Amino acid sequence: MIFIKPSPIEASVSELSPDTYQMGSMYLCKKATSGIPHTAVASWDEGDEQCYLVRTTGAETLGEPADGLIHQAGLSSAVLEIGTQAICKVKTWADGMGRESNTLAFIACRFPHIPIPEVIHSWTDEKLNRSFLILRRVQGQTLANAWPSLTSEQKAGVAYTVAKYCRDLTEATSEKLQSAMGHGVLEPFLTMHPEALHPSWKPRPSGPFSLVTAEKYFNRMSTIPAPPIGDRFYFYHSDLSPTNILLTDDGFVGAILDWESAGYYPKFWIPLKPYRSGGFNLDIEDNSRYDWTDLLDHTSLN
Repeated sequence: MIFIKPSPIEASVSELSPDTYQMGSMYLCKKATSGIPHTAVASWDEGDEQCYLVRTTGAETLGEPADGLIHQAGLSSAVLEIGTQAICKVKTWADGMGRESNTLAFIACRFPHIPIPEVIHSWTDEKLNRSFLILRRVQGQTLANAWPSLTSEQKAGVAYTVAKYCRDLTEATSEKLQSAMGHGVLEPFLTMHPEALHPSWKPRPSGPFSLVTAEKYFNRMSTIPAPPIGDRFYFYHSDLSPTNILLTDDGFVGAILDWESAGYYPKFWIPLKPYRSGGFNLDIEDNSRYDWTDLLDHTSLN
């Protein structure tokens, strides 16, 4: 099988003019100069102006990659600013994947007390094998950046809040290892090693798996027997790293970000994941980089 190397993920959004961005192959983002046209699929306030999305005409020529790159994870994902009030998340896409926007809708409906970003619009660009998600920007500072300035009481308060959200999410259960909408889960630590020809940028969802199939799958992955799964799977965010927790100015949890890996997992995975993923570590040289992992674990146990 031959895989064609895609264009750089950060070039998925290009600037055609000061007022127009091309969003992949399907949409244009424009600043409104004389009202929102009836062809707009979404719009949002941008200070004293408004922005909106319309389908491309196919006649546009690709511009320069847009400025405003906030975050990039290798070849597979990028987050870019769209003005001052919205961000665009671009991720590589493959058959069997769900949309993060559907998971956010599930959380908003089932757990409305958990703060999450507001979805403006989302779509899958099958021509580019990429998904696009435009979110209303949430103001605040990540836990990773705020950590050095937080008091011990504030850190404990954040851990308590996040641990409570984790417990609340486990009220949603399933008989399958799957996403909120029944697709496979994107959890690299629970994914078997890819075939040699599988490109690193191409996502590999795991599942959906029944209880029996999941048990066999985990035992094939490991050299030691996997812990028992039990009779159901529990909903879990699966990436509560310090960069995915946004704090308000007074040190409270303002939003939980990045739900693309969320889904129904074995209960044993909830306390284990922070110790398997280096993403939970703080950007500190000494052993205090594990402080968030240890505090969250201690709070969850209590």
